[in-house]
Amino acid sequence: MTENNLLSLIIFAPLAGALINWLIGGRLRNELFSGVVACGTIFVSMIVAFYIAFFADHGGALHAEKPVLDHLWTWIQVGNFRADFGLGMDRLSGIYACFITFVGLLIHIFAVGYMKGDKGFYRFFAYLNLFMFSMLTLILADNFLLMFVGWEGVGLCSYLLIGFYTKRNEAREAAKKAFVMNRIGDWGVLMGIFLIFTLTGSISFFDKVVDGQQVHSVFTFVAEHMTADPFTWGAIFAGGLTSAAVLFFIGATGKSAQIPLLTWLPDAMAGPTPVSALIHAATMVTAGVYLVVRANAIYQFAPTAMWIVAVIGAATAIFAATIAIAQNDIKKVLAYSTVSQLGFMFLAAGVGAFTVAIFHVMTHAFFKALLFLGSGSVIHGMHHEQDMRKMGNLKKYMPITFITMAMGWLAICGIPIWAGFFSKDEILYKTFAADRYFPAGVFPGEEFLWGIAAITAILTAVYMTRMMVMTFWGTERFHDVLPGEAHADAAHVDTDHHDEEHDAAHDDHDDEDEHHHALPAGFKPHESPWVMTMPLIILAFLSTVGGLVGVPYAMSSLVGIKEANTFEHVLEPVIAENKTETAIKAKENAESHEPEIVQKERMLAGLSVVMAVFGIVLGFALFLKSPLRKMPKILEQKWRLDEFYNGYIVDPITRLSRERLWKGFDVGFIDGIVNGIGHFVMEAGNLVRGLQVGFVRSYAAIILLGALAVIGYFIYYGLKLVA
Repeated sequence: MTENNLLSLIIFAPLAGALINWLIGGRLRNELFSGVVACGTIFVSMIVAFYIAFFADHGGALHAEKPVLDHLWTWIQVGNFRADFGLGMDRLSGIYACFITFVGLLIHIFAVGYMKGDKGFYRFFAYLNLFMFSMLTLILADNFLLMFVGWEGVGLCSYLLIGFYTKRNEAREAAKKAFVMNRIGDWGVLMGIFLIFTLTGSISFFDKVVDGQQVHSVFTFVAEHMTADPFTWGAIFAGGLTSAAVLFFIGATGKSAQIPLLTWLPDAMAGPTPVSALIHAATMVTAGVYLVVRANAIYQFAPTAMWIVAVIGAATAIFAATIAIAQNDIKKVLAYSTVSQLGFMFLAAGVGAFTVAIFHVMTHAFFKALLFLGSGSVIHGMHHEQDMRKMGNLKKYMPITFITMAMGWLAICGIPIWAGFFSKDEILYKTFAADRYFPAGVFPGEEFLWGIAAITAILTAVYMTRMMVMTFWGTERFHDVLPGEAHADAAHVDTDHHDEEHDAAHDDHDDEDEHHHALPAGFKPHESPWVMTMPLIILAFLSTVGGLVGVPYAMSSLVGIKEANTFEHVLEPVIAENKTETAIKAKENAESHEPEIVQKERMLAGLSVVMAVFGIVLGFALFLKSPLRKMPKILEQKWRLDEFYNGYIVDPITRLSRERLWKGFDVGFIDGIVNGIGHFVMEAGNLVRGLQVGFVRSYAAIILLGALAVIGYFIYYGLKLVA
């Protein structure tokens, strides 16, 4: 364990940027000032994160055996409960901190150009910096409770950024939906933390000594003092490790948009495009994967929970992919693609391939941030149009955006040597060989899950090819009339913000108003400025070569890499070693059959490439000549999942709340009691008021009557005693 006080600078630099932009940027209203502050503070975080991860303390956190810690203060200490405001960077949080700050900086730079001219410029970057503070707190926290503070913080910032345009009803509803669905998941995380403390007496991630007091980690206690739960449904409700793991996964389904809490993320595209790239592609939505992998020691002792994680991940992956193939909004295609890719990550974690899940988190951050920012560049160049049916042949007008997005397209499809190939192929192989990686030694249905993942991989190539074809190939459809449009100039627009020309024409309107404007006569798309294309080029490079750090052993000799799977070796100490008898036998069996395993993995890798190429060819065959091909209505309507939720959950609860709880119980019962007491007091007052007539003779008569009554009482009582 080493102490490094620079660790706190990683989280507090973005917080300082948020405060400066809110308190000073709001007064200055200077875009250069706000942009420099926002990007500069993230740059500071990135430099410090890379320094601690690679260089500090003789090799950095990514090579050290023990985490780098920074204890700021003791937050709560009651009895044997202790929660420190302390940070820790081990190999897992170090990887997260590096790619979050690096990709986050590129997105901040892109946003400076994208948000130019927006009247809420300073406010946007204050929210964006606040989000970075929360996300970095989440992944650098050294205990569950502080992690939950960051977890809630990113939920709040997501609400603020999705609903950034407060006068747009779509944005308000999407923000509210994201907030509510995340709160449902957050309940699971909180209950899981309570249960883990009850079981282990700790909430710490790391063994450490603070103020002379030894603090043991949750995971050390689990490994040394607990045994694996049985693979049964009853284990979910037994109040043990399986229950805690399932509760944590409930939280992960909310934050990472898995079934059943997935519908908020596509609606979140109502926020500005840089928000989609940062929060809903590279960082916040991967927090659920981080939680599961961080708690891998718990999950390895909870086989039922792992099986649930794998099944939900696979189901989400194919469900979202079928929806993505029928969407016409370029951001909605990428949104459902994100949900699908998150399903792949959970599938990997569920079959025990935790390092592969994080590997895909990293490669996905590169190519999905690239694709989202590329879509923002397309929207910017298309006068804020985002319906792909109104695009076509944009490669002629936006060559840099086209080439860079093509790199992201090949990466997500899984074409060698692009980054997505290595991580996606490893997920497919680990799923196929789940028996070897599943801690209990037996994983029911791994072949079926592999089949689902394989079909999803093909669908991914098809819908991403459809998106590229509709956007960059074919004929120009900038002024075509779409079904339901009143005239040729009508257009569905992305009202993320209005450019300077539009603001000049609408000085009497706030920039947050929703103005549906037509494409100008003779309109031609244009390439985005360098401040937007430069991040695209960097991300395209990373999407191309970023996967080489995780080349599997079976393919390392084929691509000329001597040291196989550097990424997996780096993360090995973070993944708890399973010492159960079945796990030991599985490991020994794998070592004895290594040549056969290598051959099988290579065959599956070849099959993976064939599936990717087949999907791309099928996409071109279906959509190159018919880009407006009609898709199944049920897929366009997203399997009517929102309608199902509204009809069977939201609306009944709303009616119950309004008619029974509000009108019946609150107004009828509670208000009835309060109002009844008030009415009784008023009537009693009216009755007594009648005695106050204002005449002295009346009051004298009342006093006389009262005196006679008292005298009469005493006479009666005296006679009774004498008798």
